[in-house]
Amino acid sequence: MIFQEELKKRILILDGGMGTCIQGYGLQYDGNNDMLPLTHPEIIEEIHKAYVDAGADIIETCSFSANSISQAGYNAQDKVKEMCLAAAKCARKAADNAPRKVWVAGSMGPTDKSLTIIEMMMDPAETVTRESMQQAYKEQALALIEGGVDLLLVETVTDAANAQAALDAIKEAFNECGKELPVMISASIMAGSTCLMTGTPITELFDMAGKYGIVSAGINCSFGATELYEPIKEVSEYVKCAVSVYPNAGLPTAQGYTEKPADTAAALQRMAQDRLINIAGGCCGTTPAHIKAIAECLKGMSTRNY
Repeated sequence: MIFQEELKKRILILDGGMGTCIQGYGLQYDGNNDMLPLTHPEIIEEIHKAYVDAGADIIETCSFSANSISQAGYNAQDKVKEMCLAAAKCARKAADNAPRKVWVAGSMGPTDKSLTIIEMMMDPAETVTRESMQQAYKEQALALIEGGVDLLLVETVTDAANAQAALDAIKEAFNECGKELPVMISASIMAGSTCLMTGTPITELFDMAGKYGIVSAGINCSFGATELYEPIKEVSEYVKCAVSVYPNAGLPTAQGYTEKPADTAAALQRMAQDRLINIAGGCCGTTPAHIKAIAECLKGMSTRNY
């Protein structure tokens, strides 16, 4: 079953928040979720299985910050390859044991550094460069590919320069390993706008990304699903590839995230009814219950033409 062909047939369901589920286990650890596929693979596998059981067609590896730049804060940059291989193994096991076709997306987050902000600040003490960023992403991509992922997902993009480094790194990785996979990209936007944190309009980001042959462009994280209707409409009318949306369960409060599964599902159903999306799921604060509600609401609905 070819991913790109399936996208044209139906709306595919992406999984939900990984960190949200991890918090439910009450682990005593340093907060480095990307280390857990190595230290607690049974927990990560259980979370993946819960999302598959909820109806996810695509599950993301627990590798969002498994790159040498982000891992330097934990003094674990030398374990990046092991982390990515273990993350891919956990997701691969859940996908391969599923009763239907499930794709594994290798998650590649934005890192904890912004190339645009570094350039603006011109800090002579800053050691992260465009070259080191690209190398970090290349190491991550190669390990995820070696681990057996089906797709690569450059997600929660907050800086177009970082995203371009990631896409260049992926291209290098494909050339080096002699294998190409579908690539998805998803941005996180600021409230009240369709711009990244660094001020770049998402249309500019997607223009740049389109030159790399991405299979989907979309928005994730950001805020609740209801508030993402207009931004997703803009994306849907602009890009020539598939459109993905996987929002937070509202905005976090002292009591946690406020958006219930039925709320998220209803908002995404409205997008589907207006033929705006091809992929739908959840981000921070969402759980298998959210994904189950989304899958049930969107079942049988027509996917967006592109």
